[in-house]
Order: sequence, then structure tokens, then C-alpha cells
Amino acid sequence: MAKSAVIFGAGKIARGFIAHLLTLSGYQITFVEKVPSLVALLRQRGQYQVQVMGAPEKNIVITDFQVLASDQVAAVAEKVAAATVVYVSIGGPNLPQIAPLLTAGVRRAISSGRTVPLNVVLCENYYQPAQWLRQLVTQQLTPSEAQWFSQNVGIVETMVLRSSVEPTEEMKAADPLSLRVQDMWEMPAEKEAFVGEIPAILGLVPQENFQGGLTRKLFTYNAINAIFAYMGYLKGYQLLSEAANDPELVALARAASNESGQALCRRFGFDPQEQRQFAESAISKYQKREIVDPIERNARDPIRKLGRNDRLVGPACLAREYGIRPAAHSRGIAAALHYNYPEDPAAQKLQAMIQDIGLVNTIRRICGLAPGDELITMISDAYQELGASKRSSRLP
Repeated sequence: MAKSAVIFGAGKIARGFIAHLLTLSGYQITFVEKVPSLVALLRQRGQYQVQVMGAPEKNIVITDFQVLASDQVAAVAEKVAAATVVYVSIGGPNLPQIAPLLTAGVRRAISSGRTVPLNVVLCENYYQPAQWLRQLVTQQLTPSEAQWFSQNVGIVETMVLRSSVEPTEEMKAADPLSLRVQDMWEMPAEKEAFVGEIPAILGLVPQENFQGGLTRKLFTYNAINAIFAYMGYLKGYQLLSEAANDPELVALARAASNESGQALCRRFGFDPQEQRQFAESAISKYQKREIVDPIERNARDPIRKLGRNDRLVGPACLAREYGIRPAAHSRGIAAALHYNYPEDPAAQKLQAMIQDIGLVNTIRRICGLAPGDELITMISDAYQELGASKRSSRLP
């Protein structure tokens, strides 16, 4: 039988990373997408180009895929029930939207007598998405269906290490679906979460102690990314690579990675030297000027990224658990609170909240910090300092 994959989502990571790996691995692909215009464009064109930045010999044209709209419940259920593997790349907060579709797929798999396990692979930079999605599906199943689901369906978290960015205007004119991606190919995955045989997919690397590695990635790679993005925005940079080559911002990123790195090593047993190398690899990644990645794309949705368990507040709180003062992270958090990009609804909502209920209450509500937490004071002080520096053009 031909290998088949369902991909929930048809955005940049879905098309520019997941589908790329699956195509090279010989899978037949079906995208499930909720945006009607994107569904129509994918069906109309039937192909798109992926350009690998800095390695044009690896460019590829993705073809021979199917596209289903997310409201085609019966058709989606059939595809899920027959799939070799299912991928999800829709944004963590949107997982409730696909839970009914996965539920329908599970029911169809049971009724069709499927005996081969199915693995659902999550490509989401989000806190415990596998646990949440399993709960969302289980609560819609009968007890016997839920038992089959728990025994036969793995929900697997991964680390998404490849960046996928907008095409140039020239590329858009030739192919509006085209993408530019980073020359990175590994997708680490939680080995213990797979049920049955692990699917053979290029770049899919099952790892033990994955949750510790996932936390390290979020608190290192994503934290450094956020610091470059939000501080870079305040300094007037347009591209992430510009911010990542600013010596003062590099120093701030290193200071932050040192704060969280010490805590991560103590919590998960990572080797300190290896942790420093891991942080340096993140800085080097973002410094590559061939990756033309706008600040705006990386800074988007600051409310989510300021969550208690996300990339800035999470490592700051972990550092404090081990008696480490997170001064650099506080500055990064403060920069995110200043983010006011006009075309980002979340940024505008954040600024309105600061105006309506004040800075301290906003920090408490958005960052999930308790009243009187010393971190609130540290963030508030950094916020005022950044505001004064911004007004006098002395950032950072």
C-alpha cells in the first residue's frame, strides 16, 4: 500500500517543512485547511515551489497533493482513518478546531476495523499540546471508543527547527504559494509517545528525554528569537538578522541564555558546555543574513508569547526557582510589552490593556504572575527604563 499522510493546516510550516519531508519520503499528501481562499488556490495551482535559502540545489516543487476544506468532515474522516501518519500545524491555540475532525477520523477507523496504530505528529510551539489535544478528542468519544483511541493512537510532540518565510515579490508573481525555507532538516520527536512502528520519514528523529529537550528549545531558541524580535523592533530594525547582528542585543541574548541555561542544566541534567553551544547555535541561526525574515513575523502575537509557560516568562520563572535573577529575561519581557505594531491585533489589544488596567495588572493577567511577585517589579522597572531609552533614542 502507498504511504499516505494527512496534514492539518497548509501554512508555511505545513507546506514548507512537513510536506517537503513527506514528499521526499514518498508519501501521498492531503492538506486539510480552513481558509477558503487558500484551499481554492492550492486546488487551482496543484503545485508550489520550496526554495532552500543558501542551498538552491535542494529546491523542490511539491506536486500531487490533495486538498480538503475543514468543513468536509466525512471526507477528512476517511483520509484520517486510512492515513499512515497525521501531522498538525495550525497554531497551538487552534487545536480545538480540529478535535472534532480527529474524533470523526477515529470513529471511522474503528468502524472500518483498522488494527494498525496511527500516530498524530504535532508541529506546534505550544505548551503541552499533545496532552490538550488528547483530552479534547477523548471527551467527545464513548468509553469504548476512548479505550481504542488511547491504545491505538499516539500523539507526538516535535521541535520545529526550520524557519519558513514569505517569498520575494518576484517569487510571488511566478507562484503565490512559493516559500523560502532554512536549510535545516531534522525534526526531533518524542520517542515514547509513538504507538506501534515509528513512521519512516526523512528528518523525523525520535528522541528520549524529549520533554526536557522541548523545554530547552522553547526556553533557549524561542527565547532568544523573542529577545531579538522585540528588542529589534524597539531599535527600528526590519529584519531579524539585523537585530541578531547588533552587538548589544547579542550580549542581552547571551545573558538571558545564561540565566535560563543554568536552570535548565539543574532541572534536566544537561551538560553546561553543551547548553552554551546550543544557545550559540540559536544565535548563529538568527544571524544568517541569507534568511530574510521580518521582525514582524517573529514578534507576532505578543500576548500568547508572554504566557506563563511560554518563551520569555517561562525561563524567567525557571531561573528564579534556582535562585537566579532573570534580569535579561525581564528586559525581553518588557520589550514585548512595548510591542505596538499597528497591523498586529494582539499587539494593539496588549497596548489597550496597558492603558485600561495599568502595566502591573496587565503583567499579572498576561504573564500569569501572582500579586507581589518580585518578577513583576523587575519587569515594570525594565519597562520604564526601555520607555525612557526609547524616548531619548538610547536603546538598548
